[in-house]
Amino acid sequence: MNDADRIDADVAADDTISFSRLGYERRRPTWDDSDLADVSGKTVIVSGGTAGVGLGASRSLAALGAHVVMLGRSAERGKAAVQEITAATGAKVEWIHLDLASLESVRATAAELLERYGRIDVLINNAGGMWDTWETSADGIEMSWATNVVGPYLLTELLLERLGESAPARIIEMTSGGAYSQRLTLGELRGEEEAFDPKATYSRTKRAQIVLTELRGAELADRGIVAHVTHPGWTDSPGLRGSGAMQGFIRRFESDFRTPEQGADTAVWLAAAREPATTTGLFWHDRRPRETHRTDATRETEQDRRELVELLRRATGLAG
Repeated sequence: MNDADRIDADVAADDTISFSRLGYERRRPTWDDSDLADVSGKTVIVSGGTAGVGLGASRSLAALGAHVVMLGRSAERGKAAVQEITAATGAKVEWIHLDLASLESVRATAAELLERYGRIDVLINNAGGMWDTWETSADGIEMSWATNVVGPYLLTELLLERLGESAPARIIEMTSGGAYSQRLTLGELRGEEEAFDPKATYSRTKRAQIVLTELRGAELADRGIVAHVTHPGWTDSPGLRGSGAMQGFIRRFESDFRTPEQGADTAVWLAAAREPATTTGLFWHDRRPRETHRTDATRETEQDRRELVELLRRATGLAG
């Protein structure tokens, strides 16, 4: 066992260490950043790119020479992020409006991206959130599902042709370790309010992201597009701090939180390094592929997977 494997086995034995800042800091010295060359000059789209992990990713990718296009709801935050990153890196950085909870907004944003950019080399679906109470989007979809899964699914589908034309290209999803706690169940996506629970619903959406990545990995490989999903660890972000359901978690583990750049590291590595382009459909944490289930109780069936895609295509109007 080499040093990297020994450290990895040590920290992964306890999620309190593995997902924390300490887990990152113990692994970091074993990594070789000389491989982070593939993203220079490439166009990278980052949803939720103006705050938290997304801002950390945008900063790091711009520093590597990428043309970063941040998507988000707040023009004020977008302008501030563009100015900050441009001043620090000299890279080309832009912001475009996107509200993932509105399918009309998703379609408008996709159309603008396709009009403005002849190439899209990397799409990072980072934006998301957790809602403390049952709320629905303008399209009648529970908000965690609307923002974390349905909106990103539509955005990705609308950009797939351009990604294929830009091949080799990459799609990266930002999930959560909470996915380990939940099976893929779709009650909230069907509109069943009684199925809602803040943490469980959020974790189910994160499980769905893993499933979609595995499906895309199988479907898109022959089009020159790889798909990966990553867990950022326990990372400080406005979304986390704004969740009422997570206040106990914050009080207990706040001193162990990763910085946004630390949380974004693997997403940046997946976008920029050569190694991830040689595989597809994998779940990563701290630059290493991870198991997608820790217990058989969370395993979905093929019918579950089919129903997920059917519901998403119906919700987004893509069903033919």
